[in-house]
Amino acid sequence: MVRLLHCGSLAFLAVGLWGGPSQAHTVKASDSVAVTFHLEPDHNPRAGDPAQVWFVLTQKGGSTIPLSQCDCHLQVIAEENGQTIAQPPLTAVSAEQYQNIPGADVTFPKPGAYQLSIQGQPQTGDAFQPFQFSFPVTVAKGSSPKPSPPFQSIDTPLSSSKSDLPKVAWISISIGAGLSLVMLVLRLRKNSK
Repeated sequence: MVRLLHCGSLAFLAVGLWGGPSQAHTVKASDSVAVTFHLEPDHNPRAGDPAQVWFVLTQKGGSTIPLSQCDCHLQVIAEENGQTIAQPPLTAVSAEQYQNIPGADVTFPKPGAYQLSIQGQPQTGDAFQPFQFSFPVTVAKGSSPKPSPPFQSIDTPLSSSKSDLPKVAWISISIGAGLSLVMLVLRLRKNSK
């Protein structure tokens, strides 16, 4: 019984910490670089509406690679024909706790499947190996059928907004619920001995 409760508690803990309404991130790694990808709003872009995309580049050992140290390029590729439809310039942005990371505003022209491909190499020296990663993106129908404006970069760092408060609250609630479940399991184990 305790073992079953323990497994169930761990499942709830995992769902609470990773399955809640927290921010979605996709991570891919090579031998020397890991890339964390995020697309606002909540990885659910709409055709014709600007979507903010950013990438956290991390070297082996955990240090972040700022855009100033990476010759990085971004391509937007339509999956239906494999054609590059845009190459928005990357600019240094701040998002969450990260500073000076590569980011861009992307406006997808129509609903459908796309790939965002980021490639990079060190500006100087051999601080990390060249890399290329692709991330699939599904674009939903937009709220207004208007022509897509040209792709633009983010000129100003992202700042904390009111929308960050609910995310922090959900994360705190998830962590609290998970810790409560762990404490309950430990108490039940102690009482069953």
